Amino acid sequence: MSYWEARNGEEIKKHVKEHGVSGIDEFVKKRLESWKKEDVDIGITGDSGAGKSSFINVLRDLYEDDDGAAQVDVKECTKEPTLYIHPKYPNVKFWDLPGIGTRNHPDLVTYRQKVQLDKYHTYLIFASNRFTENDIILAQEIKKQEKSFFFIRTKIDEAVRAEKRKKSFNEYEVLLKIRRNCKENLVDEAGNPISGENDIFLISNHDPEKWDFSQLTEAILDALPRYKREALTMSLNALTSLSKDILKRKVQILYGRMILVAAASGGVAAIPVSGLSIAVDAALIFNEIREYIAQLGIPLEGSKIFEMVSYVTQKAIVDMHLMFSSKASILSLFAKEAATGVAAEEIVRFIPVVGSVVASTLSFGCTILFLRSCLKKIEKVALAVLEEANQRSVDNLDHE
Repeated sequence: MSYWEARNGEEIKKHVKEHGVSGIDEFVKKRLESWKKEDVDIGITGDSGAGKSSFINVLRDLYEDDDGAAQVDVKECTKEPTLYIHPKYPNVKFWDLPGIGTRNHPDLVTYRQKVQLDKYHTYLIFASNRFTENDIILAQEIKKQEKSFFFIRTKIDEAVRAEKRKKSFNEYEVLLKIRRNCKENLVDEAGNPISGENDIFLISNHDPEKWDFSQLTEAILDALPRYKREALTMSLNALTSLSKDILKRKVQILYGRMILVAAASGGVAAIPVSGLSIAVDAALIFNEIREYIAQLGIPLEGSKIFEMVSYVTQKAIVDMHLMFSSKASILSLFAKEAATGVAAEEIVRFIPVVGSVVASTLSFGCTILFLRSCLKKIEKVALAVLEEANQRSVDNLDHE
């Protein structure tokens, strides 16, 4: 039983205990959409030119010249907290924060009042060279508030490129030296480290598939409580950072949602499945499968990403979109794939999680099995797209 299955199962069980099966359809639909209403506020600070804007654009899946993109290469210091909202999910917000020691925020007391430090759920402190004394002061204050923070050394691509000119170049040694310098720099007045090495990340916003970009994204997610972690994970585009780890996290959440869909599938909106003695909510299942396709970044035919992948992968994409193109096609596939004997095993497995009232229906077990089969197919195509995009990125780096 996965973490997300268990947590969602607990919510279903609680609802049934308090209300019976009455209103479970509405409960499930609200829960499936709830991550889009869960506010996530990430505070980002550091020197001007450290790459904050580029990072904000990457996480929001925007190019530098897109509408709403954060301006890059701006030399002026941030004077007040500047909000950048995710273009698709307005509940996910990135705040470009001013630094301490500026004219508007000369000390910690003023900074705390004007910037509202308690507003943000986690903090990212950027530097393109050395972290400053003010960065350390800020981190100590965040620590007092029991909030998470991460130190991010940017422009690693430039540092590595500069070292490549030397005969003795060794990328591992270069990164080790940079990381060690960061760690030695991040100490309090008594010389004690204020952060563990695991909280220091070396990244390039231009090469998010390299170095610590993916690990940083995962660390941010792990620092957030459950619902905020779900919201941020679902807002990220795995293709942007070319990260299998982010893709897997999305898949885990999507697997966890199946228990919710299955619980409501046999409700008032259910329609009979041809050839089977069960009824399911075709619209709910169809919408959930379309969510899988969107979340795992399956490109549309004719899109830029579609044109970049091989013919074999293009065919798999086209076939998959056709397979899940309508409620009718979903019901037809459901009828073919539903295996009543195996569904009974799923029912037994989930009874302790959601209770016998919900799990004992045949539609519950069949819906979970069907959704699992669909997600496996979609994940396989998504991994193929991701691997080819990764290979293209490696080839481009090799030609630099």
